Amino acid sequence: MELTLHKHQDKVMDSTSRFIGVVSGIRGGKTTIGAIWLLQQMQADQQLGRTGDYLICAPTNKILDQSTLPKFKEYFPSDWGVWKEQKSYFELAWKRKGSEEPCRVFVRSLDEPDSIEGMECLSAWIDECGKVKQQGWINVQGRLSVTQGRAILTTTPYAVNWFQRDIVNRARGGDKDYDVITWASVDNPVFPKEEFERARKTLPKAIFERRYLGLFTRLEGLVYPEFDEETHVVDSFDIPDNWLRFGGLDFGKSNPNAVLCIAQDPDTKTFYIYREFYQAETLLKTISQFLHNQDLAYVLADTQAAQNIMELNRYYGNRNVKPADKNKDTGIARIRGLLAEGRLKFFKGRTEKTLEEMEQYHYAAPDQDGFNNDKTVDKNNHCMDALRYAFSRPMQGLYKDFVGAARNKKRKQRSNNALIIDEVTGY
Repeated sequence: MELTLHKHQDKVMDSTSRFIGVVSGIRGGKTTIGAIWLLQQMQADQQLGRTGDYLICAPTNKILDQSTLPKFKEYFPSDWGVWKEQKSYFELAWKRKGSEEPCRVFVRSLDEPDSIEGMECLSAWIDECGKVKQQGWINVQGRLSVTQGRAILTTTPYAVNWFQRDIVNRARGGDKDYDVITWASVDNPVFPKEEFERARKTLPKAIFERRYLGLFTRLEGLVYPEFDEETHVVDSFDIPDNWLRFGGLDFGKSNPNAVLCIAQDPDTKTFYIYREFYQAETLLKTISQFLHNQDLAYVLADTQAAQNIMELNRYYGNRNVKPADKNKDTGIARIRGLLAEGRLKFFKGRTEKTLEEMEQYHYAAPDQDGFNNDKTVDKNNHCMDALRYAFSRPMQGLYKDFVGAARNKKRKQRSNNALIIDEVTGY
């Protein structure tokens, strides 16, 4: 099959770096070059007498089935092997050296990063890696470690996440193990220039730059514009036993359940998000076990899931799950205040989904009359809801001079033990 590459795709094929990031606008030809690059690696290994397995990954089975796998099949030579649907790999025509076992090209979804454990591969391709969890990338590197294999990571920009930090920034910093090649949709000669210009005129600037120029642009109208990775992301450490630990919980059904664990430094009044739980289609029992293991003083949860809150407390023995205040303005204002003061920190490597959402959580675009009523875009915001719930309702120090009314008394009694309210959080 003859194939004419455009100049940016040629740069990808000429790169000698071990890890190659390919970032382009939509329909720019990044998936095509991912497939071609991996096939070239396989051919080069054959010519050198190297035999082994290969790996193709995507963030979900849906992306694999609709885009990644069909593109690889399109260019896969028919005499190189056969596709085994039930086993989700290509069985190659050549065998491992000194063995009758055939080499394979594994095809896996990284929605569960551990699904690739146990493999040893010569090369890997991760398609739409901007949607892959950081643990997925960590595990792929593990599969390439013994062979010191290469990888190509293709994507359209989705968020300022691990891909930019671990791949793009290292390449820009001069690390020769990393290379990043970027181009716009219109750099693909077959992409219609009229469609490119239509998108430029009609889409919000940040969305256009991401989807059509392949640029990592921060979204306009961010809910938390104060967030800055250098200021608010810190290395993890052991939380002292005397620090208050609490959490926020957003329930999901087909959507992910999200739990954020937070600790407060009593001296600096700084809050640390030190762990996250993020999983779809999860049993309530699994959430309960996670909460038990974290030893949190209390957890503030979505009030729309009152039945779940009751079951966690009554049937699973958590007893510390309380309804949150769902007023968005209260939680958002407190979180923005903490960010502005540098008193909200996130543990690096343990809160990746939360950090990804922080960079994307934004308000809806105004309607034709210029109004959006401060509505946030309710998509990929489960950690953000859990964070907002956690800071929605003060559970201690609520009253500076008074506590709740004693039984059968109409007025509240003064408390000698009430803590001073934090002016920002109300805690």
